[in-house]
Amino acid sequence: MFGGERAQSEVLGTVLLLGLTVAVVGTTVALGGTALGDSQRTADLQRVEGAMTQMDSKASLVAHGESPSQRVSFGERRGTMSIDDDAGRMIVAENESGEEILNASLTALVYENDGTKVAYQGGGVWRSNGNHTSMVSQPEFHYRGETLTIPLITVANDSEVDSDRLTITANGTPKGHVERNPVVDDVTVTVTGDYHGGWASFFESRTDSRIVERGDNSVTVVLRTELIGNGVPQSLGVLGNSKFNLESIGSLSADSYDSAVAGPNDRTGNAVIAVGGSIDGPQGNGNQEEYITINGSLLAKDSIQPSPSGLKNGNHGIVTKNVTEGAEIDDPTPVDGYLFQAFSEYDDRYANESTVTYSDWTEVKDDEPVTEPATVGDDLEVDGTTESYRVEDAVLGVDNENDLSIEDGGSLTLEAAGGQAGFEFDDLEVESGELVLDTTDGDIDLFVDGGVSFGGESASPANLTVIGDGAVRLYARGDVSFRRDVNVDVGSGAELRLFHDDGDGDIDIGGEGDDDDPDDGGVSVTTGPNEPADAFWLFSNADEMEIDGSDDPVDITGTIYAPNAEVEDAEGAVTIRGALVVNSLGDSESDEDNDDNLSGLDLTIRYDEALATAEVFGEVERVPTITYLHVSTQDIRIESD
Repeated sequence: MFGGERAQSEVLGTVLLLGLTVAVVGTTVALGGTALGDSQRTADLQRVEGAMTQMDSKASLVAHGESPSQRVSFGERRGTMSIDDDAGRMIVAENESGEEILNASLTALVYENDGTKVAYQGGGVWRSNGNHTSMVSQPEFHYRGETLTIPLITVANDSEVDSDRLTITANGTPKGHVERNPVVDDVTVTVTGDYHGGWASFFESRTDSRIVERGDNSVTVVLRTELIGNGVPQSLGVLGNSKFNLESIGSLSADSYDSAVAGPNDRTGNAVIAVGGSIDGPQGNGNQEEYITINGSLLAKDSIQPSPSGLKNGNHGIVTKNVTEGAEIDDPTPVDGYLFQAFSEYDDRYANESTVTYSDWTEVKDDEPVTEPATVGDDLEVDGTTESYRVEDAVLGVDNENDLSIEDGGSLTLEAAGGQAGFEFDDLEVESGELVLDTTDGDIDLFVDGGVSFGGESASPANLTVIGDGAVRLYARGDVSFRRDVNVDVGSGAELRLFHDDGDGDIDIGGEGDDDDPDDGGVSVTTGPNEPADAFWLFSNADEMEIDGSDDPVDITGTIYAPNAEVEDAEGAVTIRGALVVNSLGDSESDEDNDDNLSGLDLTIRYDEALATAEVFGEVERVPTITYLHVSTQDIRIESD
């Protein structure tokens, strides 16, 4: 009996061994086949990219009259070739009037292999996998001094491609599209369609134009005719189309100063409160004290109720200058394009992969700067200690989603030892400690892939200090929070720009104070002599913001530019020396029956008139101006040879 069982076991073992062998061989063949297929697909796409780039060069010869025709061969190919006459459009227009200079179809020659496309469009070559588009060969945009030439090459809609060899010929003669020079208005260029992402990268990296809008299917850039800032024209801009319930506000005091001349105590009476919708103002002629004082103007794009004169002369409020309904109020410049550009510039600035890896922060010497890209495989925890790290023309980051935390009175100094210094973390949290950013010898980029949080206690606040005369750019992709006992100090000559790119995220300023602690502090942002508001900027595309000075005051010198944000939670003592630009202030959906949604807010705004000509989006040093613009189109026909 036992011998029979052994025989059966041997047979069963042999069968299992054979089955396992077949499975392994089958898996190996399958994996090998997949790898081979991927390799062939990659080689095919690379070969087509080369052929498309060659075609780009030859099409340029034909379009510019240097050759009557050109031929290009794509050889044997594994994908499909087609003409897509619905691939997008290019629109060149005057910025102020919207008058179109050019509106042209961007018909594309498209090669597709397994979901990846390589396309010739508008004189450039682009590659797209459906989620991301990159530039293979750039189109023709030529700056010569203050002259910009756009010789757009377009593909005729009746082109046909059904073979591997193609012939390129001119389809008509070039057409000019600018009727007057010099140009007197800024010019916008909009590209729509499947490859707009590649065009965005081209505009940002090769033309120094400013991206002002980035949609799901389009990108728009502005070309400047004057090298002056477009500024922030409002003290308080509530620029959505909702109602601003001014009647319910606890109090509003608005005035102005000019930091280029003097500090906030020298008031100039030029405040501007601008509302993109309507305003509900105080009603009646009661005997209560004035609670609205605007030393300047109050503007509404829609109506002001009960009447503009009531706000100017009534017992509840006084406006010293104009009270205007139906006012012309420009929509705020979209912030998403600027954030995209800022983050892209960061990526370009530190594009090199890390060449040095440290296991922990003790291996990073604080007496010698890091001079090549490096990563540290550990959190940076500064717990009651004092530490410093220096970087010179390199980036020092963390690996495996490690964080920076400062607590229990710890102090950390990040220093630019020369040129550009980059520091990267997953999250940044400062609780009862200090983060010092030293820009004496260079600029600092502090990139946080997650959230940024500052919050202290009365005995040990959370401090962010910028010293030197350079620039700090702080990037955040998660929620941003400045809670109780937070002090931000931007020293004389320095600048701090916080870029918050999280459309679904939040910004929380103030709140969570301790009623039982009389020494508990709020949120304070200070800048140099005369309190210049252009030394601190917060740019955000967040859809929600909270400003809470109810327990402890919020006192900020700087500019908060968050045109998408709905500030439903705004209460307590809030002072801003500079400007606040948001979508809405107060709960605009609950404004019936004299709702008191802003009754707890005591808002003081001191507009810095230097912001009127400030370069909000940092273009002055980077973007060339144009005085003369030449736009032409040349149609080419592509046919099978």
